[in-house]
Amino acid sequence: MLALSAATAAARDSAGGAARIVVGSAAGASSDAVARLLADSFTRTLNRTFIVDNKPGASSNIAAELVAKSPPDGNNLLLIYNAHPAVGALFPHLPFDPIKDFRSVGMIGTTAYVLVATPTLPGRNLREVLVQARAAATPLSFGSTGAGSPQHLTMERLKKEAGIDITMVHYKGGALASNDVIAGHVNMALATPSLAMPQIKAGRLKALAVTGDKRLPELPDVPTVTQAGFPHFVSLGWFALLLPAATPEAVVQRYNDALNKALSTSPVKERLEAQGIMPTPGTPAVLDRQVQGDAQMWAGLIRELNIKSD
Repeated sequence: MLALSAATAAARDSAGGAARIVVGSAAGASSDAVARLLADSFTRTLNRTFIVDNKPGASSNIAAELVAKSPPDGNNLLLIYNAHPAVGALFPHLPFDPIKDFRSVGMIGTTAYVLVATPTLPGRNLREVLVQARAAATPLSFGSTGAGSPQHLTMERLKKEAGIDITMVHYKGGALASNDVIAGHVNMALATPSLAMPQIKAGRLKALAVTGDKRLPELPDVPTVTQAGFPHFVSLGWFALLLPAATPEAVVQRYNDALNKALSTSPVKERLEAQGIMPTPGTPAVLDRQVQGDAQMWAGLIRELNIKSD
C-alpha cells in the first residue's frame, strides 16, 4: 500500500477525506467507466475515498474549468480523452488554458477506432470504397460524434489525404451515428471496438479499416488505414489523468505511481482490455508530449479547414 505524505494527508483531512475524479461526460460513458475503475483502485491503494464527479456539457469544458481552478492540493483530478488537446483551437475564448493550466499525471490507455460502413456500400475495405466512389462519382457521407470531435477531426484528416469529398453529418454521440449507418442514412462512421464489434458480428455493419498502427486481433482481416494506402496515418483514442498546474511534484508522482500500479494489475488492466482499451502505464512526460503534439496537429487542421465547434 502506498503511504500518504504528511502534506497529502493534511489535504485529505481538510477535504473530509474524499478526493474526486472529475469527468466531462455523463454516467455510463466510456470515460465515466474508466474513471470508476480508477476511483476504486485509488481508494484501495491510497487509503482514502475517491468519488467520480460527472460534469457533462460544453464539450467537457465545464469539468476542465472546474479542475483548472481548483486548489492544487491533490483533491481534484481530471480524466480527459483525446478531445482535450483540440479544445483550445475550437474554443479560443475559454476561461482557462487547456494546456498550461494542468499538470500531467499519466496516460491511462489507448484505443484504435474502427471505420465502419453500411453493408451495402460498394467495396470490401477502405481502399476499394474510395476507388469505387471515385470511379462512379458517388458521394460519400460520414457520421461524426459532433463538430470538432476526435472522430470528426480524424475523418477530416483522412478526407484531406485521400483528396475526396465526404459530407460530414454530426450527431450527439457514437451510438446515434452508428445507428444511422446501420439504417443506411449515412455511409460511414468511426466507432470504438467495443461499440463496433457486436454490430459487425451481427452483419449490421462492415469494417473497412482500423486507425491504429496494427490490425486488431478481433478483426485480423481488416487493414489499417496505413495499409489502405495512407502512410503513417495513425489516430488513436486515449484517456489520461491531469491535476491543476500548481500541484506539487510529490503529489503528481504519488498519483502517477498509483495509476501505473492500477494499469499493471487486476482488475483494472483486464477490465480496460475488455473495453478495447490498451493500458499504457508511463511517466507524466509521456502524456505531456502526447497532449502538446495533438494540440499542434489539431490546431493546424482546424485553422486550415476552418472547422467550428457545434
